[in-house]
Amino acid sequence: MTDTTDIRLIAIDLDGTLLTPELVIHPRTAEAVRAAVDRGVIVAIATGRMHSSAEAFARELGLDGPMVTYNGAMIRRPGDAEPIWHLPIPADLADEAIRLCVRERMDAMYFLDDEIYVPRYDRWAYEYRARTGNDSNIHGDLRSFAGNQPTKLLIMGTPEETAERYEFFAREFGDRLHATVSLPEYLELLHPEVSKASALSRLAEMLGFGIENVMAVGDSMNDLEMVEAAGVGVIMATSSAQLRAAADFVPESAEVGVAETIERLILAPVGA
Repeated sequence: MTDTTDIRLIAIDLDGTLLTPELVIHPRTAEAVRAAVDRGVIVAIATGRMHSSAEAFARELGLDGPMVTYNGAMIRRPGDAEPIWHLPIPADLADEAIRLCVRERMDAMYFLDDEIYVPRYDRWAYEYRARTGNDSNIHGDLRSFAGNQPTKLLIMGTPEETAERYEFFAREFGDRLHATVSLPEYLELLHPEVSKASALSRLAEMLGFGIENVMAVGDSMNDLEMVEAAGVGVIMATSSAQLRAAADFVPESAEVGVAETIERLILAPVGA
C-alpha cells in the first residue's frame, strides 16, 4: 500500500459508496471531500453511470476536474460537450451482444451518444430513471442500431439472473468484451479494454503521476479492478467479504464510509 501522504487523486464510486441509500451525499462526506480538495488532493468521481448523472454530484461538491464515467469508457469534465477520451464497444461486438439479448429475452439498455434507448418502457426503465435521473428513449427493436458503437450495454434482471448472465457472456465472448456487475441487478458490457482501473491509470497519466498515487474507493464488482490497481484501495463495509479482502482499508461506517476514509487516511496524516 502506498503511503497515504503520497496520494494525489481520490477516485470515488457513486452508488453504494459516495451516495447514501437515499442516493444523496451525506453532509459529513461532502465536508470531507471539500477538505481533501483544500489540501491539494484531486477528487474524481468514478462511476458506471453516464456522464450527465455523475455531473450533478460533481457540481454539488464543487468538483470541476475530469470524471470517469460509463465504468471507464469515458473521461470527461463536468460541463464539457465532448469527452477527453472515449472508447465505445466495436459495432460488430455490440450487434452480436444485442442479438443474443433478443434471442434470450434479456432486458437491455443501449447507451449511444449520451442517450439511453430501450425496446419498451418497462419497470427497469422506470427504476433506472428513479435511481439515476436519466430517462430512456423507446426505440423498439435494438437490433436496428446495427453498425453503431454504443458506449456500453446494460442488461437488467434479478440478482440470480445477473449472476447467470455474467457467466453466459463470459462463455460467449471471452475476452472480446468486458463484462462486469455494477449492481446486483445490472450486468454491464463494455469494450474489452475498458474498466475503471484502465481509465484511472490513463487519467493519472494525464495529470502527471502514476496509479500508485491514486486512492480508489468503491463497493461493487465493477470497482474491484481499480481498488486492486490503485496505490490505496478502499472497499465499503457493506460489500461482500470477497471484495473487502482485496482492500487495503475498509471503513467501519456503512453510511459515511467515504468521509471516514478521507478523514483517517488523507486529512489525519497531514495534521498529525
